[in-house]
Amino acid sequence: MKKVVIIILVIFVVLIGALLAIPVFFKQNLLDAAKNTLNKQMQAEVEFADLKLSLFKNFPKATVEFREVLIKGKEEFSADTLLNVDFVRTKMDLASLFRKTGMSIEEIVLSEPRINLVVAESGKANWDVAPESGEQKLPAESEAAEANEFQLALEKIEIHNAQLIYNDKEAQMLVGLSGIDFDISGQMYGNSTQLQTKGTVADFSYQYENVNYVSKTSLDISALLDVDFDKMKFTIAESEMLVNRLPLQLDGSFEIPSDTTFLNLQLKTKESDFQNFLALVPPDYEEYLADIQTTGSATISGEFSGFYYGENYPKINVEMLVANGNLKYTDMPEEIKNIQAEVKITKPQGDLDLTLIEINKAHAEIRNNPVDLKLSVRNPVSDLYFDGAFIGKINLTHLQDVLPMDSVTISGVIDANLFAKGKYSDVEAEAYDKIKSDGIVLLDNFVYASHELTQPIVVPKGKLDFSPQSVNLSEFNMKVGQSDFKLSGKISNYLNYALKDGTLNGNLKLYSQMINLNELLRLMVVQEEDVPATKPEDAVLAFHVPENIDITFRSEIDSAILDRLPITAIKGEIRAAGEKLILDGLSMNMLNGQLTLKGAYANTSENQPIFDLGFDVVGFDIPTIYNTMSGARKLMPGAGNSQGKLSTQMGLKGRLSPQLKLIPASANGKGMLSTQNIEIKDSPVFNQLSGILKKEKLANVTIADFTSNFTVEDGNLLLKPFRTKIIGQETQVTGSLNAESLLDMRLDFNIERNLFGPDIQKILAVIPGNEKINILPAGVLIKGPVDGPKVSMDLSATQKAVTDATKDDIKKSLDQLGKGLKKLFN
Repeated sequence: MKKVVIIILVIFVVLIGALLAIPVFFKQNLLDAAKNTLNKQMQAEVEFADLKLSLFKNFPKATVEFREVLIKGKEEFSADTLLNVDFVRTKMDLASLFRKTGMSIEEIVLSEPRINLVVAESGKANWDVAPESGEQKLPAESEAAEANEFQLALEKIEIHNAQLIYNDKEAQMLVGLSGIDFDISGQMYGNSTQLQTKGTVADFSYQYENVNYVSKTSLDISALLDVDFDKMKFTIAESEMLVNRLPLQLDGSFEIPSDTTFLNLQLKTKESDFQNFLALVPPDYEEYLADIQTTGSATISGEFSGFYYGENYPKINVEMLVANGNLKYTDMPEEIKNIQAEVKITKPQGDLDLTLIEINKAHAEIRNNPVDLKLSVRNPVSDLYFDGAFIGKINLTHLQDVLPMDSVTISGVIDANLFAKGKYSDVEAEAYDKIKSDGIVLLDNFVYASHELTQPIVVPKGKLDFSPQSVNLSEFNMKVGQSDFKLSGKISNYLNYALKDGTLNGNLKLYSQMINLNELLRLMVVQEEDVPATKPEDAVLAFHVPENIDITFRSEIDSAILDRLPITAIKGEIRAAGEKLILDGLSMNMLNGQLTLKGAYANTSENQPIFDLGFDVVGFDIPTIYNTMSGARKLMPGAGNSQGKLSTQMGLKGRLSPQLKLIPASANGKGMLSTQNIEIKDSPVFNQLSGILKKEKLANVTIADFTSNFTVEDGNLLLKPFRTKIIGQETQVTGSLNAESLLDMRLDFNIERNLFGPDIQKILAVIPGNEKINILPAGVLIKGPVDGPKVSMDLSATQKAVTDATKDDIKKSLDQLGKGLKKLFN
């Protein structure tokens, strides 16, 4: 007995050892066989990161797992990945591992495959990876090759969390399916069988010519298929299908005997309640359908019959009907009544361009106010033809009694009567005489308020007349807070803009009695979730100009206010185009003078707008600047008690902060500055010279009119030297103001002797030959922060002048002068 046990243990150990050793010995055979098979049969590059072989997981079957499988295209698709799979797991007969030929696969599992199907603009597809005809083997050779490669004896296929992208660049069509789970079980070989299939798609989307027609739609299907492998015919014995939550039934069959697919499928809703029809709403919006009560019926039915080959598609006949529908939110006092709809999609066998979409009836009522829509669309591929009408009167106050609008308050009446008929090619060619379009939209006491806006938007009266060429604003008044607007003019190319990313053109006249820019720049509430509200001074004021618009406003604004600055008589052109705001000769009265602006503004993704502006300032009043503009008080300390005017012509470019304040280091430009009748009283800068000059002269400093040129380089303002008279004394001025608001200026005076203070007069009196001195040069240095610079003297030129004037006893004079000045300034 003991010997028997030992023999059994030895056999068991040998078997375990064999099972552990087999993967090592046969791994390379499998890897080579798989790579060779796929690369020979495909015009693509196939790569595997690794291969794992296990004999324990599904014993007595062998489990083979390919890691990081990658299939890349060739030639024009060399940059495209056709397939990328995390791992592919297969189950196969253990005995086939011992053969280099005739290996068979019974089960395939794919984890997170990413399938990228691309049709190039040339019409060539990246999945067309079969060998070209010239590379096909002879029949005898082909059969021999098949015998030496993998064979399929599949009973199960599983796909987990797949993603499929179909990008037809030629047809400008994009289809996306994500979150795909798919399972097929059954005998997938022999003559006939039954296959059980289950599949779900978390998100199905469809885009055509950059327009999203379907998105956030979920699919769920379970079907039992009767399969005839000889005819490659699949008959649906049983099926259950959900589109979002709408239950549908699919019947019929499809057959793939060759490159042509034959279809004979029928589709219909299992239930006809209107409530079930609402299940078509994407899952992301299901919360809006909570607590809804509905009555009425809704059905969807259709058939797909014929064949599919190349660009020849089968016949389509789909109909959607809604009858006597009513919809009411539980907590709302009113309901949407008498909902009716009849939608048909039909196409005979042939090209997709034969598709006809008809909305023969779409009707709803709110408090006896009806809304009706009709639309017919055909030739969607070659040259879309449309024929539609919208007629309805909506009392928005009543609408609030029907639909929950927790974050929005609206009221007023919209009365619309619109018709349009024509071909899209005529829209593109602007052949508006071939398009029949007419209609009018009236707004009466329209009010829109939201928690995202700091002010309500009010349209007391609005009238929009529609024609194929344009929308005419014959009467459109609007109020936003304290600001009022009256718009008139035309908006053109609106059909091209609405249908195919065209540019919306406009030529409007804007009139306003008052615009409060402080309110408008803070119209949007900026507050992140769970974060305290942004301080007013830190609020983001930078704004984006929308793309695909080219609208010119010929403006006439009586008055406006920005910060504490009143502005009047604003006139000129403001153009929004190319995501820029362009100013062309915009003039206004402000600061008791006049400003004319030209240039452009454009925002960036970082909310740091770029500007390139030209300023023409005439006669800005200095004390008004000081008292009105808070930033000017740092640049012009003490100017509130002064008088005089500033004028400048300047070109400046740079960047602004999100708060629309200049970023100094970004500024570059040049210009000219001139002054008129400058008189500075009690200047803290000039008061620092009270020991040098007579105090009564410093109490009221006059500066003669001057003109100076300057440049701005990386935020540093550089003055070119200029001459003027300060307190009646000839003075040369040089200096700069850097980006950190640090001042570095020099005033070189020629001072008349009688202007010096008593201390200087006493010093000069003891110098031999002082009677020869009538004028002395003196340098004044002003350095430091612009709102509090320090003043110092440079007396080198003074000493030289005294020396030249008094040659006798020069040493004694200089010593006395130096000691006196040192004592004075210390």
